[in-house]
Amino acid sequence: MAPKEGTEMTEETEHMIEKNGAKETETVVSAGDAKEMRAVILSGFGGLNKLRVTKKAMPEPQEGEVKIRVKACGLNFLDLMVRQGNIDSPPKTPLVPGFECSGIVEAMGENTKGFEIGDRVMAFVNYNAWAEVVCTPLDYVYNMPDDMTFPEAAAFSMNFVAAYMMLFEVANLREGMSVLVHSAGGGVVSQLPKGGGKKNTASENDISDVTIDTAKVCISGGS
Repeated sequence: MAPKEGTEMTEETEHMIEKNGAKETETVVSAGDAKEMRAVILSGFGGLNKLRVTKKAMPEPQEGEVKIRVKACGLNFLDLMVRQGNIDSPPKTPLVPGFECSGIVEAMGENTKGFEIGDRVMAFVNYNAWAEVVCTPLDYVYNMPDDMTFPEAAAFSMNFVAAYMMLFEVANLREGMSVLVHSAGGGVVSQLPKGGGKKNTASENDISDVTIDTAKVCISGGS
């Protein structure tokens, strides 16, 4: 898929969610009802018409879980593939999409320590991120840096972890090595090596602030 097409699909999805949310304003539960919440529901695999905003039961944290009032949630290529059903072993619908979010800690389950009510956090969830409230295991919740916004935190988690694993665990990147990033359309992969003294080279669709150092790297692929 071309970058432009991916951007258009993302914008179209966001527009559809906002549009459906506006239509259902009258049916959404009032703020005073603490037992229900709004969520984006995927009713079946296919186009944007399969997404709708509706109300559903609000989850409560189980033992070892953190309850988060969501302020922002991520929208990745994986979310688009899930919506279309184009993944291995797709889940059953209806479901609430989304794998990453950021927000404020609202409650914690039994035997759950490490956070305080009101903490600003980012989190991974196994679906269900496109909702006003999520509950997720403690191990998948992280404190946000003070200078990071909620939208930044929601967009950071999956991209950063995927890039980190590919660079430092799969490619075994170490200090003194050089990095060639093909079609560097995403900033995370391009920026990660800079923090460890590695040389970083990006090819087509380069972002403006990537450090370019062609030493030891052949862009054309030759020796």
